[in-house]
Amino acid sequence: MKRSVTLTTVLAALTLSTLHAAGDTPVDFVKQIKPILADRCVECHNSETLLGELNLQTRALAFGKRKAGPVIVPKNAEKSMLYLVLSLPPKDEKAMPATGHRIPKDEVGTIRQWIEEGAIWPEGKDGAITPKHKKS
Repeated sequence: MKRSVTLTTVLAALTLSTLHAAGDTPVDFVKQIKPILADRCVECHNSETLLGELNLQTRALAFGKRKAGPVIVPKNAEKSMLYLVLSLPPKDEKAMPATGHRIPKDEVGTIRQWIEEGAIWPEGKDGAITPKHKKS
């Protein structure tokens, strides 16, 4: 009896630590997602260049309807083009970003978690993204 209580206690502790490690703290768009998009995506996907019919400068534009399908499907990273193109092998012609350095895997994981959590993206100033670097 004592052994089963101990085993149950250990299993419960492992489960709780796994849940905590998996990220029970929600992803913060302004602190975690916005900087990635500003640095790596909005340079090409903005109102001026509009590559791939995609503008990631505001929530409304990022979630807008496109012929190519949805870019972000809240709570479903596997159907979200944003996550899928970032996850492709670098040599794949659809992999993003198309030029420059790849987004580190931990940041791609953060984007995945953010999408799975519902892709919360504030409206207004906090949700607006401007390119860090202008293409010349």
